[in-house]
Amino acid sequence: METNRYDVIIVGAGIIGLSAAYHIKENNPGTSVLVVERKAAPVQGDTAKSVAAVRDTFTSEVNRLFAGSTIDFYKHVQTDLGFNINLDLISYLWLLDAHQFKTFEGIENGMREHGIRFRVLDRTELAEHIPDLVLDPASEESKIMGLTGVHKAVQGLDCGTVAPELVSKFYEDEYRRMGGEFLLGTEVTSIRVVAKDQLGLPGEPFVWQEKVFGGIETGKGFIAADTVVLASGARAPFLLDRLGIDGLVRPKKRQVFQLRSESLNRLLETKGLNEQNVLPFTILPRGGVYLRPLKRERSFWVAAADDIGRPFSYEEEPAAEENYYTYNVHPILSEYLPCFTNLRPMNSWAGLYDINSLDSTPIIERISNCIIATGMSGSGIMKSDAVGRVVDALYQHRDEAALFGNKKINVSRIGLENRAVGKEEFVI
Repeated sequence: METNRYDVIIVGAGIIGLSAAYHIKENNPGTSVLVVERKAAPVQGDTAKSVAAVRDTFTSEVNRLFAGSTIDFYKHVQTDLGFNINLDLISYLWLLDAHQFKTFEGIENGMREHGIRFRVLDRTELAEHIPDLVLDPASEESKIMGLTGVHKAVQGLDCGTVAPELVSKFYEDEYRRMGGEFLLGTEVTSIRVVAKDQLGLPGEPFVWQEKVFGGIETGKGFIAADTVVLASGARAPFLLDRLGIDGLVRPKKRQVFQLRSESLNRLLETKGLNEQNVLPFTILPRGGVYLRPLKRERSFWVAAADDIGRPFSYEEEPAAEENYYTYNVHPILSEYLPCFTNLRPMNSWAGLYDINSLDSTPIIERISNCIIATGMSGSGIMKSDAVGRVVDALYQHRDEAALFGNKKINVSRIGLENRAVGKEEFVI
């Protein structure tokens, strides 16, 4: 029996669900909004396991708008609103071999024309700033792995890192302050499909009836809603499949390893590449291996994106694999940065990406009275504020979403039916 009814129910209390809840409640103050989360508290799933790096270095207009406006909003939250989210614009540093740099040269002018701030560093500058870096790995192990030398580097200047729990806390606190509600520790098992004009007949809705979404089925009963927002990340396919909707999203595991040692101190305190005098968020030339420095914790997070060979699969509680670090990440890491030799992780964890297998760009679509916000493909925190604003625009049946900083975008471009996100060329 229907015991509760809300104007909007949002499924998922990760960064995307919280951003959507915040913007809907802020722009529609009289609207009753409920966020339903299967965990016992918000932000206990994949958002909490993110490396939370942010960058604006994209060739695609949609990616630039989403990431750039979100970073600008984060600056506003921390600087103007005084809510510390540990936003550190330490920059991104791509270490590129000769072939990779030639690819970059083909898109360099276009990025400059679109206002992306970056600089190119040559080998002399890299050797000066990062003395721990081996520019030309030459060991037998390097040859076996096919490691290439570092030709040059590209440094994205308006890029950096943020604390995922603090960004989420900002959205959560503001949403609660505006009267938004949570239902925690409650799993959504399905979204109920009903006839728009119900006749009270057994078996409704029939194929000849117009269908809408009546609310959510949970382990604690049914909750009715005028609008349902699906922001459940890697779990979205489970609910979409039951509705017969192909969201083009599949879950894939990503792992992070934390390392700390006195041997890493010089690397951690790299001078001259940013105001913080810390190593930038750095991507190595091989294997997609990257490092995030944590100066406050005197450690690094390291990871790699293993696309080929890593299955699309869902794990209820994904765990990091020790052998993945030992035989995949560490061999590359220690050849380019010998200060990591013989180091073992002090901590590790894993989460799931909701991979958009079409173009790796968020999918935000309205189907009847259900709004889908999924397919973040690992860029949820990087684009969360823009995504939340697009969800609110769809809720208000607007054709255009106003992003932070007076940037605007037609919402149909990010949907499924009239998708026009462009091809991202800065994929190295």
